[in-house]
Amino acid sequence: ALFMAMKDRDVPQLNDPMFLSNLAFLTDITQHLNALNIQLQGAKQLVNVMFDCIKAFRCKLTLWANQLTDGNLAHFCFLQRVTVKPERLQDYADILSKLLESFNRRFQQFTALEPQFILFATPFAVDAKHVPEEVQMELLDLQCHSVLKQKYTDVGIPDFYQFLPRDRFPNFFCAASRILAMFGSTYVCEQFF
Repeated sequence: ALFMAMKDRDVPQLNDPMFLSNLAFLTDITQHLNALNIQLQGAKQLVNVMFDCIKAFRCKLTLWANQLTDGNLAHFCFLQRVTVKPERLQDYADILSKLLESFNRRFQQFTALEPQFILFATPFAVDAKHVPEEVQMELLDLQCHSVLKQKYTDVGIPDFYQFLPRDRFPNFFCAASRILAMFGSTYVCEQFF
């Protein structure tokens, strides 16, 4: 507003409380989306870790929508600085609910893969009855193998799978290889170009 005044240009929106609250909300949600975007960038990102970030963001969207409905602006620092009518907060909560629906639609294929991601990331914590039958016996052998359990603790995912004997755990290794081969984003390609 000051800049436009110095240029002798009148921009009435910059004095409109509704415009300013909309702009503040847009700024806040864009800041949250940018933080998610940064989390999803980087080389050697495993698809299951990226999906964990998406799941967390979906939970945050639900929390924020509920908080805005209750008048709580704790996670909207720019919105806190302007005057906001209570009915606008419900509009913003509705926008967040629509954004959540969009996230759910966009990532439904990954949601379907979530059981495989859990098996890949936490093989020693998964109940064998909740995994595909072709992997159940190998999973039980793995969970009772104290040396491999210690190796998992020492090196973590994905390095653990380098130490997994392919001949003893062929189905489990194949399932892990499918997860390791997935591209969660085009970040590596974009960096190359």
